[in-house]
Amino acid sequence: MAWQRITLTLMAVFIGICLVLPAAAAAPPQIKARAGVLIDAKTGEVLFEKNSRDRNAPASTTKIMTAILAIENGRLDDPVRVSLRAAATRGSSMHLYSGQILSLRELITGLLMRSGNDAAVAIAEHLDGSSDAFVARMNERARTLGATDTHFRNPHGLSAPGHYSSAYDLALLARYALADPTFAAIVGSKEISIEWLDRRGREKDINLRNTNKLLWMLEEADGVKTGTTGEAGPCLVSSATRGNHKLIAVVLHDHSRWYDSMQLLKYGFDNYDLYDYADQGALIATLPVERGLAATVDAVAAGPAALVVPTADYSRVTVEVDLPKTIRAPVYRGQKIGEVVFFVDDKAKKTVDLVANCEVSERTLVKTFLRGLLHTFRLLAGWGVL
Repeated sequence: MAWQRITLTLMAVFIGICLVLPAAAAAPPQIKARAGVLIDAKTGEVLFEKNSRDRNAPASTTKIMTAILAIENGRLDDPVRVSLRAAATRGSSMHLYSGQILSLRELITGLLMRSGNDAAVAIAEHLDGSSDAFVARMNERARTLGATDTHFRNPHGLSAPGHYSSAYDLALLARYALADPTFAAIVGSKEISIEWLDRRGREKDINLRNTNKLLWMLEEADGVKTGTTGEAGPCLVSSATRGNHKLIAVVLHDHSRWYDSMQLLKYGFDNYDLYDYADQGALIATLPVERGLAATVDAVAAGPAALVVPTADYSRVTVEVDLPKTIRAPVYRGQKIGEVVFFVDDKAKKTVDLVANCEVSERTLVKTFLRGLLHTFRLLAGWGVL
């Protein structure tokens, strides 16, 4: 029965190999979108992409940028008077009328929930006097956020020559916008009621139902924005959260946008895990400062200290903090003073800088004397002597 013993031995070896080797990740979904991307919201790491840097018409996903500027630059409770130009804007609408007064918060809500093109123009005119001036600011802000394959021609997303973005850029903008609680609360809501006066001055409750059907179709879904034009086709920027893991998916020109977005988000959650060590700005250590006017300086994370890994690798992640025992003055705010290094087994996968959170001047005789003099002056002033 030698052949039986050989067979049993081979089976044992095979089973042993299967137990040691990590399970292979599932194949990425085959989406029908012209372009798409899936990123981790905390780290920005790309988990899937298809033509993600190609420039495409973004339709109403444009309004993510409009909302960013409105929230960053406006006072949410300020009243906004709707112009005739804004009320007459074609396409998807809040059904605003000329002369109507709403708060900026209500216009942002209608912008994101109902995809109101009229709300987009009203916001632009309120903040910058005209859509053209507002669009210039949109393009400048896009550049500062790293959206290099994006150029806007209007605040609402109706097709226009030179109005384009990419799946990756839209994911980047959504990642930034979702960090704002006001934006996140609106795009994650299925329905919101607002009060306004009708043309006869009577108070009415208006119910705004989100155009993002994914909020009803996927339990973990919590955003972000739909868009559809003839040129752009159906588009969707979506987000979902499972535990502490948030993902952002973008599909452009996709007639299966709901299904494809669900497939992308499910693929990310089922095959990747977030190893979350520390938030951006989190205190990692406090270092003694040699010859400094302050005795210590805090080392904080310059960016999110987190790593996205295949699920099978999660248990093999380790973290090392590389910092000197002391640091010599002068120390400048934002100066790199160490690193957080993520390893899978013994292979370094990612490094996050640790930086000084404040400035520490060098201690010299002159500075020590002046500091002592200032302390004495404040002490005497507190006693009422000076």
